[in-house]
Amino acid sequence: MAQGTVRPFAVIDCSLARFSIGRFCTSVRELLDAIREVDPPVIEHHMMRCALEDHFELYEFPNDFARWCWGPVGDHVLGERLALVDPYRHSSIESLRSELVNVIEDHLWQLDRVPFSRPGLELHLVGSRLVSYDTGVRLATPVALAEAIPRLPRRSLFFHFHEARRRTNGQTDDFSYWLEQYGADPALVQRIRSLDFYFLNLSQLRKELIEVFREFLPEAEVVPPA
Repeated sequence: MAQGTVRPFAVIDCSLARFSIGRFCTSVRELLDAIREVDPPVIEHHMMRCALEDHFELYEFPNDFARWCWGPVGDHVLGERLALVDPYRHSSIESLRSELVNVIEDHLWQLDRVPFSRPGLELHLVGSRLVSYDTGVRLATPVALAEAIPRLPRRSLFFHFHEARRRTNGQTDDFSYWLEQYGADPALVQRIRSLDFYFLNLSQLRKELIEVFREFLPEAEVVPPA
């Protein structure tokens, strides 16, 4: 596609509309039962959209289930196993649900007792809907996109990376797709597309993108945030 026919990159922001389902878990057994039964938006929130929660910048775990099992429950083995479940490798929430159930069931079979959390440290389950909106910001060239990365809201990074993978069945993020359409260096496109974004918090993802753009577009003034 010729560069002149490619529309500028439209920066989208987003927020979460959360809703409680009135259910919480105090043990790994209760977590297993909940994952079997809750509606898809609940699993989607705790496995993917939880990355938008402010506290996630403080943890090494990519989802709520892994974080809760490692911390309040104290089951480090299960916490690590759940942290390795990549929801973006699944084409549906039901497929993701099946993997989570299998991981927890297999773990429970190997235990003499069911791990549980102390009072006050329960996992309260919520669902969410993603609300997106156009910021009005347009970026006309790869250099402009590169220079904007340090200033983009973390929510925009989530929308253009995480949510884009959901929209494209795991195929691509919005940044690399636009660069590909623009005719940018295929190596740059592939490098961005290959980032293991799910296992990074949004600040870490920003740093990775900055490094990639500085490598491939040295003419861009990509200044890391203070």
